[in-house]
Amino acid sequence: MQAERLNAALLQDGRVLMVGGSDASGAVVATAELYDPKAGAFFNTGSMKSPRLDPTTTVLKDGRVLVAGGQDGSSVAQASAELYDPINGTFAPTGPMTTARSGARAFLLPGGSVLVVGGHDAAGGPLASAELYDPKSGKFGATGSMMQLRDGFGAAELADGRVLVVGGCCTGPSLLTSAEIYDPGSGAFQTAGSMATARVAPAAVTLRDGRVLLAGGDGSAIAEKPLASAEIFDPKTLAFTTIGSMSAPRVGDTATRLLDGRVLLAGGDGGSAEILDPTTGKFQSVGEMKASRTGPATATLLLDGRVLIAGGGSGSDATSAEIFLP
Repeated sequence: MQAERLNAALLQDGRVLMVGGSDASGAVVATAELYDPKAGAFFNTGSMKSPRLDPTTTVLKDGRVLVAGGQDGSSVAQASAELYDPINGTFAPTGPMTTARSGARAFLLPGGSVLVVGGHDAAGGPLASAELYDPKSGKFGATGSMMQLRDGFGAAELADGRVLVVGGCCTGPSLLTSAEIYDPGSGAFQTAGSMATARVAPAAVTLRDGRVLLAGGDGSAIAEKPLASAEIFDPKTLAFTTIGSMSAPRVGDTATRLLDGRVLLAGGDGGSAEILDPTTGKFQSVGEMKASRTGPATATLLLDGRVLIAGGGSGSDATSAEIFLP
């Protein structure tokens, strides 16, 4: 890769779009790249209209990609958004959002709209608000807000199209254990129990049976406290259950559900990776990655079942990528 990028989106044709991020000097960039699994290489594509660090990237039903928010070159959250067309490789303005936000999470809902939720605003404060993007009109509109301000939270789309948000921070030294679920039908959030452990930036992934794995994250808002613990959320009972711990504490780790239902957890502690078998609740090491990935990396399940892991390190590791073979 030509820059350290924090977001990846799997296109309908199997390529992976990565946008924005920062270059070797730390400057926020507007460039974008495509990873082609057939060629095993990255290629340049059109640049965005605005530099962005950590925007949301969501593939729409028609194959275009919505890129929204993120920090600009002055490290301020922005409200602007744009659409990437994979056919001609160009970006075009859309939106903007109703609220400037960075560190938000976005999900394509069953009806085709995109939910963008939480993150922090232009002043750096955590947000409880959420909004919906309508691809037909190209406009954002407000929807129900979360019950708590959340930045650095975990989130996953449930099997029935609802969205789980859990943990995060940051209105003081205390982290959040609480969880909420967004219902697209009502446009509202409802409480959904609490984790056993407060976490910022936990890895979150929906399992094949509909439950959600929450693993690792930061256990302190003051001094970094990587967590090795993990728990599983059951959307039927709204209950969290602790399971065995990972082999290493991880902050900024990735969680990817493989085609066989197992979950790959990688990075966040350096270069190690492990796999959770949800049927046994046990973690098993799968060795070291080729690069040290201590920060937030991206992990993308490719159409053939392999996993592209990119970024998350420092120096040359920050722009490196590798493939996991299940």
